Amino acid sequence: MSEYRRRMQKTPGYPPVPDRELDAEAMRLQQMAGGGQGGPNPPMPQGMDSAAQISESAVRTGAEEEAYNLGQKVGAQSIAQQAGGLPGPQKATRGITEERLIEAEKLLMEYKAGKNSVDRRIISAQQWWKLRNWEQIENTRGTQGATEQKSATAWLWNSIVGKHAEAMDSFPEPVVLPRMEEDKQEAEILSDILPVILNINGFEETYSREQWQKLQEGTGAFYVGWDKSKMGGMGDIAIRNASLLNLFWEPGVENIQDSENLFFVQVVNTKQLEEQFPRLKGKLENSYLKPSEYRKDDSVSTDGKSVLVDWYYHTWNGTRKVLHFCQFVNHEILYSTENNGEEDGLYDDGEYPFIFDALYPVHGSPAGYGLIDIARDAQADIDTLNQAMVQNAVVTSTPRFFIQSDGMINEAEYADWSKPFVHSSGGLGDMSIRQIQVSGIQGSALSMLNNKIEELKFITGNSDVQNGSAPAGVTAASAIAALQEYSGRASKDSTRSSYRASTLLYSMCIERVRQFYNLPRQFRILGPNGQQKFITYTNEKLKEQQVLGGLGLEDGFRKPVFDIDVRSERETAYTKLSQNELAIQFMQMGVFNPQMTDQVLMMMDMMDFRGKQELIGKIEQNGTMQQALMQMGQIALELAEGQPEIQAQIAAVMQQIGAEAGIIPQGVQGPVTGLKPGEAPDKPSDETTMVRNARERAREATRPE
Repeated sequence: MSEYRRRMQKTPGYPPVPDRELDAEAMRLQQMAGGGQGGPNPPMPQGMDSAAQISESAVRTGAEEEAYNLGQKVGAQSIAQQAGGLPGPQKATRGITEERLIEAEKLLMEYKAGKNSVDRRIISAQQWWKLRNWEQIENTRGTQGATEQKSATAWLWNSIVGKHAEAMDSFPEPVVLPRMEEDKQEAEILSDILPVILNINGFEETYSREQWQKLQEGTGAFYVGWDKSKMGGMGDIAIRNASLLNLFWEPGVENIQDSENLFFVQVVNTKQLEEQFPRLKGKLENSYLKPSEYRKDDSVSTDGKSVLVDWYYHTWNGTRKVLHFCQFVNHEILYSTENNGEEDGLYDDGEYPFIFDALYPVHGSPAGYGLIDIARDAQADIDTLNQAMVQNAVVTSTPRFFIQSDGMINEAEYADWSKPFVHSSGGLGDMSIRQIQVSGIQGSALSMLNNKIEELKFITGNSDVQNGSAPAGVTAASAIAALQEYSGRASKDSTRSSYRASTLLYSMCIERVRQFYNLPRQFRILGPNGQQKFITYTNEKLKEQQVLGGLGLEDGFRKPVFDIDVRSERETAYTKLSQNELAIQFMQMGVFNPQMTDQVLMMMDMMDFRGKQELIGKIEQNGTMQQALMQMGQIALELAEGQPEIQAQIAAVMQQIGAEAGIIPQGVQGPVTGLKPGEAPDKPSDETTMVRNARERAREATRPE
């Protein structure tokens, strides 16, 4: 192939069509455009084009073959443009078109169909949580006795409440750790500002709602994105809860990051959309894309509502995964990263901004099972037995009677217990009226009810020990603590999974800081000693940094990477009491004695408790201050040499300071002499042995031999 032909083949828009097809197309277009004064060329007989091509090419050389084929292609393009049958060379267009939008809506409907069972299970779980137990029991076990008054017990509800309380006792606290020594200071700053960002977003409430969602429905979900409307238009990180009813992913994946597309669908006010986008007026209406909804106690109207779809999808730029985003409503595109020319996508990390936290994971789906899914049958058995016992108690406490139709007894007077006399117009026989005998509750039924209650407690991990009551015969505090520790294994496992989800959340927060914190921002943090401190922060040190190769190697770039260590932030009354007792034990052990600074720091390094770093800072400060005072005293003694009165005063001060620290024993062992080393005393000395030794150590320290 000639060089010219190669260039033509690489020209954008040049059709890669085989030569024979181009020859046939050229003849067809010549017929359309007209083949000279004789009118359009007659159609070529079927099969003639290929035969003629073979016969002609057999007598042409290789160069002539290339020239012939090239001329045929150029001629075909020219004729097509003249006839209007084909457009000229164009560049390939990218972006969200109407056709791609229709394909996305079809894909969303497929995702919805694959997720119907998950939606039904979530809606049913919420009904159980609202103590609509009998509605769900009748849906699965029939409608027998539907008109009777039903009583719903809250054993399962209480188990969920207890699990939520345990989860909030272990609220996650992030600690950012560097992977390289150069990023140590930046990791410390991120550890300080991340709690501030979380607090601004009300993360404690968000985490609480996510735990309710996780325990009730089986899976909690977070959204970590960027909100341009925050901070007066500067923008900031947004952390919210996300309902699984509004999320749709590719059926069969277990990790949503593996889904080719991800949709977040919500119902919004049409009027607000039209005010924000005036071009939408008259174009919005109810859509078949509306997601499933919870059964609400209030009557909610869908008039004036529209379905807003957030479409996230992945593309690949070489080996880099790019996250693109398109927001549309009723075939109208509101925003698209591809249409805006954002080649790097929505977020630089390339991950969907959603995090799933499943309680009991299942294969083939990112949505797990919750406590209601596991224990609903036990709760249904408890309600059924309890209802039967309640009805039995009502029947046995309300006497009923058989009365013969010809017994001539005044039934109204007989049923009225306030009347002492009941009239009868005939004789009273044993068969005229007789009480209906009803059997009482059997012991086996009561035992079964208690067994079902214990079963529900066992499968939900909500034992009596966790609720504060100890088993019979267990009185030792250590034994009760051991039982509580053993019974809380399920809660710890759930907390660990929440910590893993929190690690992903904190990592996404750091990535949002890395991408969007270009302008300086002010943060109020706690300093090393617990004092308030104001800092200014940008993402300058989080961006890619140039690394010099050296030794003939090429220069490169590195991006600071951090690890997240999630720790429990406990604030229960029991924890505060143990913290206070620990402080008392430290005081009794002499931990706060400056003389024991080195030993105490070694001990602190092996311990883990709240406020550890602040306490270490204070201990180091006290030990340094004590050492500085002793050194200053020794220097003062050295400077006051030959002045016994001043030396005595300094020695007294040092003796007092040392006595408080346990360094210098009290008592004077001799007079002060003020003699230099090696000199024999001429008179009794009033200098103490400790002062003399201190003066000698100071002399050796200041003037070593």
